[in-house]
Amino acid sequence: MSVSLSLIYEQIKRELNKPRRISVGTLQRREFQRFAVASDDHNPLFFDDTVARACGYPAVVAPPLYLSSVMGWEAGPPQEALRLDGTPAADATALAIEGLRLMGAGQELEFHRPPTDGTEVVMEFSVSNVELKQGRSGALLVIEVQKKYLDGAGLPLVTCRENFIAR
Repeated sequence: MSVSLSLIYEQIKRELNKPRRISVGTLQRREFQRFAVASDDHNPLFFDDTVARACGYPAVVAPPLYLSSVMGWEAGPPQEALRLDGTPAADATALAIEGLRLMGAGQELEFHRPPTDGTEVVMEFSVSNVELKQGRSGALLVIEVQKKYLDGAGLPLVTCRENFIAR
């Protein structure tokens, strides 16, 4: 399949600074505790309600990197909906960039407050910038996105600014 980088560039450009809300759902301790174990972070704040309450939280909290590390919040696509490389068509940028390979190119995180077990989370996603560049091995896109994770009341949890390279 031939992909027009300039066409995708124009499509993404139309999305600049147009935030959209994506429901993450209700955080469950089991999910973020698995993340903590996989990250080899056994902080009792993630596992023990008594410790969390002693620190002023209503329940165990999610590890700081949990929200920004999860690439997709749904159950996942069926096998036939995956791209040839095994990744889903709807990827970390929350943009339709079908046919392109994607590589992370840096992330800046701002932590406002940790979400706890049972927190309803919404991600406000927006494209901050997109550039069509010429690299040594050909044309590429540099995409800057911002993901603001908010609780059910709209209060900020984590702000994530990310860069991606697509080709």
